[in-house]
Amino acid sequence: QVIAYSRRRYRILGETLDVAVGNCIDRLARLLQIPNAPSPGYNVEQLAKRDVPEFPKSPKLSPKPPQGPPADPAALLTPKLLESGEATPEDLCFSLQETAFAMLAEVTERALALTRARHLLLVGGVAC
Repeated sequence: QVIAYSRRRYRILGETLDVAVGNCIDRLARLLQIPNAPSPGYNVEQLAKRDVPEFPKSPKLSPKPPQGPPADPAALLTPKLLESGEATPEDLCFSLQETAFAMLAEVTERALALTRARHLLLVGGVAC
């Protein structure tokens, strides 16, 4: 969730529709049968680094751009691309990271613009 505290109240400015980004990354790791040690997120990141393009490319996973605060990271998970051979595990890891974190950045930018906040605090497993 993206929340703001003002006038002794919290306001929700953005949230996912289904699962947290960390859970989505964990689901991808299970789908690809990536080991849990030291952590699924770390291993997904290492696979994503293998697919770093020499020039920017469009992520293979590209849901509609969010039009409001909710984001839907689990919509990015589909075994169809993997089964059809259209994407490698490295492609999926790279694309999930690029797309999911772009969603988070967009929601965060909107929240900062709306609140005119000068400070941002990131918490949670993915923020670490």
